Amino acid sequence: MMRYFLISFLFVWNIFLVHAQTPVQIVRGRVTDADTKAGLPGANIVILDSDPLLGTSSNADGTFSIGSVPVGRHTIQIRFMGYKPSSMPEILVTSGKEVILNVELEAFVVNTGEVEVKASMDKDKPVNPMAIISSRSFNVEESRRYAGSVDDPMRAVSNFAGVVGNNGINSNQIMIRGNSPKGLLWRVEGMDIPNPNHFSFVGTSGGGFTIFSSQVLSNSDFYTAAFPAQFGNALSGVFDMRFRNGNNARYEYAFQLGVQGIDFAAEGPFSKKNTSSYLVNYRYSILAFLQYIDPSMKNEIPEFQDVSFKINLPTRKSGTFALIGIGGISWIKDTPVQDSTKWKNLDDRSRSSLKNKMGAIALTHVIYLSRHTYLRSCLSNTYNDISADDSHMISGYKLQPEDSIIHQNIRASGSVSIHNKFGSHYSLLSGITYNRMFYNLMIKSRNPFTGIFQQVNKGSGNTGLIQAFSESKIDITNNLSLNPGLCFQYLLLNGHYSLEPRLGIRWQISGRHALSAGYGMHSQSEDIGLYLSQASTDGITMVQPNKNLNFSHAHHFVLGYDYLIRSDIRLKIETYYQYLYDIPVKPGSYFSLINSTGDYSNDTLVNSGTGRNEGIDMTFEKFLTHQYYTLITVSLIESKYRGGDGILRNTRFNSHFVINMLGGKEWTIRKKNIFGLNLKASLTGGEFYVPVDLQQSIQQQREILDEKNAYSQQLPAFFYFDLTLTYRTNHRKFSGIWAVQVKNLLNQKPCTGYVYDNFNASVEQQRALGIIPLISYKVEF
Repeated sequence: MMRYFLISFLFVWNIFLVHAQTPVQIVRGRVTDADTKAGLPGANIVILDSDPLLGTSSNADGTFSIGSVPVGRHTIQIRFMGYKPSSMPEILVTSGKEVILNVELEAFVVNTGEVEVKASMDKDKPVNPMAIISSRSFNVEESRRYAGSVDDPMRAVSNFAGVVGNNGINSNQIMIRGNSPKGLLWRVEGMDIPNPNHFSFVGTSGGGFTIFSSQVLSNSDFYTAAFPAQFGNALSGVFDMRFRNGNNARYEYAFQLGVQGIDFAAEGPFSKKNTSSYLVNYRYSILAFLQYIDPSMKNEIPEFQDVSFKINLPTRKSGTFALIGIGGISWIKDTPVQDSTKWKNLDDRSRSSLKNKMGAIALTHVIYLSRHTYLRSCLSNTYNDISADDSHMISGYKLQPEDSIIHQNIRASGSVSIHNKFGSHYSLLSGITYNRMFYNLMIKSRNPFTGIFQQVNKGSGNTGLIQAFSESKIDITNNLSLNPGLCFQYLLLNGHYSLEPRLGIRWQISGRHALSAGYGMHSQSEDIGLYLSQASTDGITMVQPNKNLNFSHAHHFVLGYDYLIRSDIRLKIETYYQYLYDIPVKPGSYFSLINSTGDYSNDTLVNSGTGRNEGIDMTFEKFLTHQYYTLITVSLIESKYRGGDGILRNTRFNSHFVINMLGGKEWTIRKKNIFGLNLKASLTGGEFYVPVDLQQSIQQQREILDEKNAYSQQLPAFFYFDLTLTYRTNHRKFSGIWAVQVKNLLNQKPCTGYVYDNFNASVEQQRALGIIPLISYKVEF
C-alpha cells in the first residue's frame, strides 16, 4: 500500500514540477491591413514550434488571444486570404508580462497565373508601408540585446550600416553617411520633436542618454537616405519612433534598480468595460559612480530624470484618441579644484554647468471614414531649454565668467493627413502641417581683447513653417512596387520655399533576390534662432544678419541589392551619392554649417556652400534563430565640401570607414530561464578637425585655429569592445532580469579633439571616457 502511495505521490509531484518549471503566458494582439490599419477578421494565427500546436483565429475587429503559451522564444505565423502571410520569429514569451503583437499584413496584387505563397520573416522590414529603400525597422528588444547599447535606442541604431557613432562613449549623436548629426529628423507618433537626449546642446542630434526609455517603444523605423515624402525638414535621415499601447486587459508593472538609478513602468486598462489603456515610465539617475571609474569625472556628477507616457482611448463611433508625452531634465556641473597647487591644466580651474529641459506632448485622433479610408489629426507642442555657463578661477580664487548661453525653443503644431486605399494595387497618403516656432536666445562672452564680459548675441520672436506632402504606393505586381511622392515646405519668415520630388522602386527578382533604387530631393531649415538672432557689429548696434537664409538642400541617389541567403540570413548592399547645396557658409572662409555639431555662429552667412557624400554600405545579418544571431556592417564613406572660400576639403565627418561586428547566444536553463551573452567589436575612422595655431594662440592668449589647414588632419581611428550579459528567470507570476552591460571593455580612451590651454600655453588632447560598467536588476509582474 505504501509503495502505491509513494508512486502516486511521485507522479503528482512530477506533474507539479513540470508546471512549476514551465510557466505559461498569454499571447494576444491584432491583425490589420498594413495600409488602412483596419482589422482583419478570421486571420489564422499559429505558434509553429508548440507541442501540441497552439493557434486561433482573429475576431471581427482583428484581435486574437492564445493562452497557456510556454515561456521561451516562439515563431508565430499569421495567414489571411488575399494577403501575404507573415512569420514573426523568436518572439520572447515571459511569465512577467503578456505578449501583445500588432501584425500588419500586405494585400496580394491580383494577377492571373499561379502564385506561390510562402510566409516571409521580414524581420527588418520597415513598419511604414511607404518605405522602400534605405530603411529598416528597429526592434525594441535590440536596445537591450545589442552589446554597447546600454538600453539606449539611439546607441543601438549606431550598429546599422551607414551610421557613424560618436568617437566618445559619452555621446550618442548619430552621423549618417557623412552628414552632420543636425541633419537628422526626430519624430514620435507623427510629431516632430527637438533632440530627445539628456546633456544635449544646441543644433545637434546627440547627448548622453535618450530622454525616453525603450520600455515605452514599439517597433520603429530608421531611414538613412531618400526617405518618403511624408518626412520633411531633414537632410540626412529620419528616426520615426512609435510608442506602444499599454495592456488593455490587465495591470502590469516593471521596476529596475541599477548603479545608474531607478526605472519604473506601469500599464493597464482604465476600465474593464472598454479597450482604453495607459502606459507610463519614469526614470531617475545619478551617475556619481563614474567618478570612481574615471578620475576626470571626479568633480562631475551628471544627473537626469524623465517621464514618458501614452494614453489610448478608443471610442465606438468617434475614432481613437491618444495622448502621448515625453519630458526630461538633466544637469551636470564641473567644479574647479580648490587647491591651486594642484592645477595642472585649464580644466582643473574651470567651472562649467549644463542644464537641459525638454518636453513634448501630442493629442492624436484617428477615425475611419470608410473601410479603406482613414483621417489622422494631431495637435502637438514641444519645448526645449538649454542653459550653459563657463568660468575660470583666477588669482585670489575668484571666478572669471567666460561664456553664458540661454537657448529656448517652443513649437506648436497642427497636422492632418488622409489615407486612401484603392484596391490592392494603389494607395495614397496626403497631409499638411502648420508649425508655429517661438524662440529666445541670449549669449554672453568675455571679449578676448578688452576682457569685458558682454552680450554678443540675442534674439527672440516667432515665425511659421508650412509643410505639405502627397505620396503613393503602387504595386504593379506582387514583385514590383513604386513609391512616388512630393514634399513642399514654406518658411513664412522670409518667403523661401522648397518643392521636393521623391521616388522609390523595388523589384523582387525572385524569392531571394531584390533590387531597389531611390531618389529624393530634401531640404532643411536652420535652427530658428540663427534667423532671428541679433549680433553686434560694433558693440552697440544689433542686426539680424541671417534672417534671409534659404533652406539647405540635398539630392539623394541610392541603389540597393538584397540577397536572402536563407530564411534567417540576409546580405544587403547599398551604394549612394548625395549632392548638398545652398549650405550656409561664411564668405571667404573655410566655415560651413555642413560641419556643425551644435556650434552657434555670429557671422553673416550666405547659401553658397556645397558638399558631396558617396559610399557603399554592406550588411550581413543572421537573425535571431536557434538562439544565436550575428550582425556585421561595413560602411565606406567619402565626404567632401566647399566652404565660403571655394576650396575642396574633407568634411568633419569624413571618417572613411566603419566596421561593426555583433553577435550573441542564448541558453535555456531548466526549461524556463534564459542566459544571454552578447559581444560587439567596432572600428571607426576618426573625425577631421581644424588644428590649433599654437604660436598665434600664445601671442593672443586665446585659442586661434590654423584655418589654412582646416580639416586636413584626422583623429586616430578608435576601437571599442562591448559586452552584455543577461539572465532572465521566469517564475509563475513574475520574471526577473539580471543584466551586466560593459561599455568599452578594453578601457580605450580615444582622442576626441584638441584645445588650446591658456593656463599652460599648450595644446591639450581631449579624451573620451574609459570603461563604463552598468549592473541592474529588473522585475516584471
